[in-house]
Amino acid sequence: MTAQKVLITGLNGFTAPHVAVQFLNNGWTVRGTVRSTTKKEAVLKLPTLAKWANQGKLEVVIVEDFLTSDWTEALKGVDAVVLVATPFDMTLTTYEAFARPAIEGTKRVLEAAAKASSIKAIGYVSSATTLMDYFHPLSSYGGRVVTKDDWLSWTEEDASKEGFASPQWYCISKKCTELAARETKEKTGAAWALSTYVPPGIYGPVEQVDDVKAFTTQFGSDLSTTSLYTALCSGEDTPLPYDANAQYVDVRDLAAAIYSGITKQATGRYITAGDQITWQKFVNIARKLRPDLSKFIPKGNLRGAEAVPEGAYTYDTSSSQVELGINYRSLEDTVRDTIARFEELGVYKAK
Repeated sequence: MTAQKVLITGLNGFTAPHVAVQFLNNGWTVRGTVRSTTKKEAVLKLPTLAKWANQGKLEVVIVEDFLTSDWTEALKGVDAVVLVATPFDMTLTTYEAFARPAIEGTKRVLEAAAKASSIKAIGYVSSATTLMDYFHPLSSYGGRVVTKDDWLSWTEEDASKEGFASPQWYCISKKCTELAARETKEKTGAAWALSTYVPPGIYGPVEQVDDVKAFTTQFGSDLSTTSLYTALCSGEDTPLPYDANAQYVDVRDLAAAIYSGITKQATGRYITAGDQITWQKFVNIARKLRPDLSKFIPKGNLRGAEAVPEGAYTYDTSSSQVELGINYRSLEDTVRDTIARFEELGVYKAK
C-alpha cells in the first residue's frame, strides 16, 4: 500500500518541522515547500528531517512566491495539505504588504488544490489574533471565555486608521486570510475537508535551527524562537519578554492537533491552547529545573507574581480535546524540553 502524502508549506519555519515529523512518524510521506535553494539545503540538513529525506520519505520543493508560482506540481499526488507559512515581518510599512501575500497567496493555493482530485483534507494554521483584540492588559478582560465562534472586530477598513500599524495589520490579515480560505472552498466547490487551527503563542523545542550561529545571524526571524532564546539563553539580567498571552500551546501539541484533524478529515475551527503562561512563571520553572544554567536564564522580578493576573481571558479548547483527542502538555514539560534542545544545539557552551 502506497503511503499517504502531505504537502506542508513553510518547512523552514518554527512550526512546520514539528508538523512534518508528526506525519512522518505516522507513516506518511511529506513534501515541504520553501522559497529558495538556500533554505532547501538548510532544511535538508536538519537532523530531525535529514534522516527522513535520506529514506526517501521527505522531499523539499521550492515555491518562490505564493502570488505568482504555479502550484500544480507541488500539489500533484498529495492526499492532504497543511498551510503553515505566513508573512511575519514587523518592518513592513503598509497593510497591503501584510495582507496581499497572505490572503491572495492562500486563495491561489486553495484554488489550485480544488482542481487536484487526490486531496482529501486541508488544514490552515490561523492565529488567536483572529479571535479578539489583544492590545489590552491581561487583567482587563473580565475573565472572558474565548470560543471558536469569536472573531476580531477589526476590518480591512480599520487598517488605515490612525494608531494601526504592523502589529494590528498582522492581526487583520490573519483574520481575513482565514475567512478567505473558507470562502475559497465554498466558491470552488472543492470536495476536500477544510479545518483551521487557532493557536496563541507557540513555544517548544526549536527544530528549524541546527547551528548555534543562527541565533545571532537570524535572531528575530520568528517571534517564537526570539522569545524562547531571550527567556532561556540571554543572561540573568535580561528583561523578560512582554506577557502577550494568558495561555500558550506547545508546538508539538499543535502538530498533533493538525495531524488528527487531517486524518479525521475534520471541518471545524479549533482553538489549540494549553497551559497558562507568564514569562516570570516560565523562567522560574527553568531556573528551578536547571540551577546549573541559572546564569543564562533571566531572573525577571523575583518578587513579582508569576500567576496570570485575575481577569485574564481563558480559551474554550473543548473541541480540540474532544474531537481531536489532544491532551495538552504542561508548561514545565515545554520548558524542560526546550532547554534540552538548546543544550543539543550547544547554545550554553557557546556563551
